[in-house]
Amino acid sequence: MQITAQMVSQLREQTGAGMMECKKALTEAEGDVDKARDILRAKGKAGAEKRSGRAAAEGVVAAASTAKAHAMVELNSETDFVARNDAFKNLAHELAQLVAETGQSDPNALLDHKLPSGVSARQALEDVLTKLRENIVLRRAVAYPVSDDTVVANYIHTVTNKIGSMVALKCNPSAPSVAEVAKDIAMHIAASKPEYARREDVPAEAVEREKEVLAELTRNEGKPEAAIPKIVEGRLGKFYERVCLVEQPFVRDPSKKISQLLSESGATLVRFDLFVVGQE
Repeated sequence: MQITAQMVSQLREQTGAGMMECKKALTEAEGDVDKARDILRAKGKAGAEKRSGRAAAEGVVAAASTAKAHAMVELNSETDFVARNDAFKNLAHELAQLVAETGQSDPNALLDHKLPSGVSARQALEDVLTKLRENIVLRRAVAYPVSDDTVVANYIHTVTNKIGSMVALKCNPSAPSVAEVAKDIAMHIAASKPEYARREDVPAEAVEREKEVLAELTRNEGKPEAAIPKIVEGRLGKFYERVCLVEQPFVRDPSKKISQLLSESGATLVRFDLFVVGQE
């Protein structure tokens, strides 16, 4: 009997098993959907769909580099127990490698690409999902193309693998110590968690909201109303220092700001990304 795409889709909706697993079960059951469902249940392949609605707020961050790109991904699970499982961690690294190979950072599009094993990333994810019996989600990914005038560094907090950062600096890659500076800044990003690169990147509404907070704080301190705008402008510098990477004191030497560190190395900041598992 011919196994149609509609039959495979129907079985996937009923069981949540992977597409290839459904097709194999239908072939074995000679097209009998009910029998194929029982085959999947017996193999432990059914039931994934029921788990897909559960929150996946744990997980790991993984990074990889190829001659084409540098990549970082966040793979989520429901529990930390699964996040520490070798099969889960290996999948995260395979997906990071795939992002670096393809340059594809859209999670949904990435899952249609094949891993070196020959199976699609989607199938590999579904296989691990079924094995570990938890909802597993490729939440986000980023890829920085390799460039002759750019140095890229990443930092993964190896104790938990739940915090990862990546930074790109425009510079002369052969300049002494620039690679080390990039690594230091990547570590700084993971530690200080900036939200923006520079002042001009901060949305106007966020600045206005901060001004309102500072104005009320200053007013509650009993300062004259006429002096409040000037005081707020002065205090706004601390806000930028907190949220903007180039304004932050370098964690390894607070006497220097990141902007000074960049200037001393002859580099300029191109971009950065910070992944903290479970956070926006």
